[in-house]
Amino acid sequence: MSIFCLFFTLTLSAEEVGIISFIQGKNYLSGPRFKKAKEPVKLGSILKKGDTITTEDGTCEIQLATQATIRLAKYSSVQIEDLLNPKSKSTTLKLVGGKLFVKAHKPESGLPSQNPLSVVNPSFVAGVRGTEFLAAAPDTAGENEDLSKIETGVYVNEGTVAVSPDKKGKVTLVTENEEVLVSGKELKKQILDEFVKEKMRIFQEFKAIKEENYQRIKEQYENNDKLMNDYKGKAEE
Repeated sequence: MSIFCLFFTLTLSAEEVGIISFIQGKNYLSGPRFKKAKEPVKLGSILKKGDTITTEDGTCEIQLATQATIRLAKYSSVQIEDLLNPKSKSTTLKLVGGKLFVKAHKPESGLPSQNPLSVVNPSFVAGVRGTEFLAAAPDTAGENEDLSKIETGVYVNEGTVAVSPDKKGKVTLVTENEEVLVSGKELKKQILDEFVKEKMRIFQEFKAIKEENYQRIKEQYENNDKLMNDYKGKAEE
């Protein structure tokens, strides 16, 4: 499995959630907690551990607690395997396919980041020490013509990424404005392609939800969830 590890600081609570902060076109949610095979994504939808987000002819932007913002390009899919685990303080995202832009929001304290964010994909292992990068894999259920030129690999807009073909493979450090292309167990590091650099401008649009706003949204969801469970409990009596 491939792993991107991204470190940052965040105050933890009992159960953190992701929030859909931007949608365009057709996007779906699926997972154990959903009754239908595919639930349409709505602005403000809450994401939890085990949920999968899939884009078709649209894009979807997700706020992972207050730690990071991720954006799925067209024909992409990612599963939240863990979200700020109370014990390990880590988040794991499984990139099923497509293109995933990730931006970690720097702590206001300015202290070194601590909590790991891992993006998992079968093609490579990459430890991320920066704040902005693109993880690329083959598209799912269609072809995103706008990003079709981007090959499987890691593209760094800011920071440093340690990339290896597997967990025991030799590590290649990829720094700002560099990329590493992956073919089997072969890694090819080079200067960031101008086409990809242009696509990286999307990071300028990313904005973090303020801590107080995130907590308000999460508390509202938890209250609604409690009311729904209480209602189901009374209905079954």
